[in-house]
Amino acid sequence: MTRYLLDTNIISNTVKPEPAPSLAGWFQAQIDDDLFIAASTIAEIQRGILIKPAGRKRDDLETWFLGAQGPLAYFAGRILPFDESAALIWAQLMAEGRAAGRQRDPMDMLIASVAIANECIIATDNEADFWGLDIVNPLRAGTG
Repeated sequence: MTRYLLDTNIISNTVKPEPAPSLAGWFQAQIDDDLFIAASTIAEIQRGILIKPAGRKRDDLETWFLGAQGPLAYFAGRILPFDESAALIWAQLMAEGRAAGRQRDPMDMLIASVAIANECIIATDNEADFWGLDIVNPLRAGTG
């Protein structure tokens, strides 16, 4: 059994007017119970919605976010917290980035640390920011 923690950009891609076909294929090949998101992903998505100007697009995103297909409902019971174990891993990842002369993005490393703490592979199309970590890019054709 392989468990995946979905990066925020993977969730965001699913609500695009035309999601990546390779992503749809990857999702079909997965078992829902093996797919997780971090609590920080909920925060990132909600922040993205809240900073949009009032209007139809924001209303549509809010409806999706709170609805049955939104991340709160779809991933109910599979939203992983940033806990003490993840906090220690986050500190290590950030320190390693600094030591390597390659600053890591703190939000990306929140997701990475939650993934590592929960023995998940990170599913992202943001490969450069997750350098040195166990990832899969579901937007690449043939990704398993």
